[in-house]
Order: sequence, then structure tokens, then C-alpha cells
Amino acid sequence: MDDPLQVDACIMDLTHDPVPTTTVPDLLEPDMRNQSASVLLPPAQDQRVMIVGGGPVGKPDKTDAVDAVSIVDLNTADPAYHAGAPIGLPRLHLNTVLLPDRTVFVSGGSLKQEEQPLARLQGEIYDPATNTWSLMAAATVPRLYHSTALLLADGRVVAAGGNPEGGTQVDWEPPSPQEELRVEVFSPPYLFKGPRPVIGTVPEEWSYGQTVTIATSQAGAIRWASLISNGVTTHSFDSGQRLLDLEIVSRDNDSLDAKVTPNHNLAPPGWYMLFLVDQQGTPSVAKWVHLT
Repeated sequence: MDDPLQVDACIMDLTHDPVPTTTVPDLLEPDMRNQSASVLLPPAQDQRVMIVGGGPVGKPDKTDAVDAVSIVDLNTADPAYHAGAPIGLPRLHLNTVLLPDRTVFVSGGSLKQEEQPLARLQGEIYDPATNTWSLMAAATVPRLYHSTALLLADGRVVAAGGNPEGGTQVDWEPPSPQEELRVEVFSPPYLFKGPRPVIGTVPEEWSYGQTVTIATSQAGAIRWASLISNGVTTHSFDSGQRLLDLEIVSRDNDSLDAKVTPNHNLAPPGWYMLFLVDQQGTPSVAKWVHLT
């Protein structure tokens, strides 16, 4: 980010000392990926990483952002990027948010570096199953550098922050043209499909490899059970963002049993939002659970 040094994408093997690296080739427009966004596509078990948008290195450069999307499958023997469907609105300083229906919401950014008149107000949703983008409702507040977007437990997305006038160093005390204090909340289309599944009683403390019983009167209609990590976005990047699939091993009229991965690397210890999603793609309100 804002560094003229060209560094190729690579895989580092932290189990060895010294740490070896393997280059991952074929990233589209690698010299235009400054301030891009990356996300581990759901579910985390698939180990597919998507790079979205970006622009030139350095704030003085006002070259247009790119619409390039690159996806790599890290489960293959020789990982290499391949082109995904380009995003509808080229942008940099964008935020990506995993949604419980296993799509990716993209919001904010601008066509040029910190250019408020060219801000991207419309969000977009990427569906990995169909490799397609869909334009969403327009926000009213531009979200540029230092903005954030986070998934809420009720399935909505909150957008906040940003530097409306370029992020010049100032004393951060309102009112200030450099500091965006307004907050907006986006409701994804799945919230308008009808009644939502409801999670009843579920244990709060979870262990790796455990089979957990989740009470729900919609057990027969549930397509997915998932854990989604809480957001920690900074500079359009969330290194811990992931959606973990829970294997549904059995179900009856009022509950289902789901198995947690035994792999600590797929799901680091911590707090997660538990979501149930029905056959229509409608998610429940999440329950917070603690994985240790």
C-alpha cells in the first residue's frame, strides 16, 4: 500500500526456519492493486482467496481504479490466480464483507485516490457460486480512505468512517472536514425474502471437533450452519475475516447437530457469530459462541 516496491503474491510456510516462499503467479494488473481488497471466499475450508479492484501506488497518482478480480485456489498443488468476473464499478479503498448466505458485499471506495466527487456510493454483491456481481442500493455518505464496513449479528452491514477531503493530518476533534462521523446500515436482499430461521438454545462455549446441538424449529429447512468471525477491518483489509462451514450431521423436528472443524488454523480460537441459513438463502439472527 503506497509503496513503490513491487512484491509478488506468495505463500509462506511458517512451519520451516528459514521461512520458504512460493510465488503465486498470474495476478491480473499487479501494478494496479494498491488499496485493493482481499477476502477468503466462503467457506474457509475451500481456501480460495479473491482480490478485488485497486489502483496505482502513491497518493499523487490519480489514475483510474481497476475492475479486475483475481481468485486463487490454495488447495491446488500449484496455486495460480485466475480471472473472476470483473466488479461492476472499478474502485479502490473499498471494503469487503462476508455475508451469511456465502456471498460477498463490497462497498465504498472511489474511482480515483480519495476523490469524493468520484466516490462509489452503490454497493455490490458477489456470488461465488455463479461468479456474478449485482449492484445494490446506493449509500448517501462517501466512504474513502480509513473507512470500514462490518457484518452485524442481525445480518445487516454497518459502514462508518472515512476521510472526506483526502486524509490530511489534522486534530481529530469534530467538527472537521477530514473526519466522517456519520454511520449507515445496509440491509442485504436476503432480509426481504420472508420469515427468518430462529436459533433457540445453543451452548456458548465450543471446542474443536465437537458436535454441537443447535435448537431450531426450522431444522428441516436449514441449508447451512456457519461460524463467521467478528470484523476487525483496517485500511480496507480484514485479515481474520472468514466463514467456517459446520457439517450438519443429523437433524430432527426441533434441532440439528453440527460438527466443528478440528483444525485450529481454519478457525483460530475466539468469538464467532453462529448463523443458520435456510433453503431460500435467508439467515437467522446470529448467536455469539466462543471457540477454544
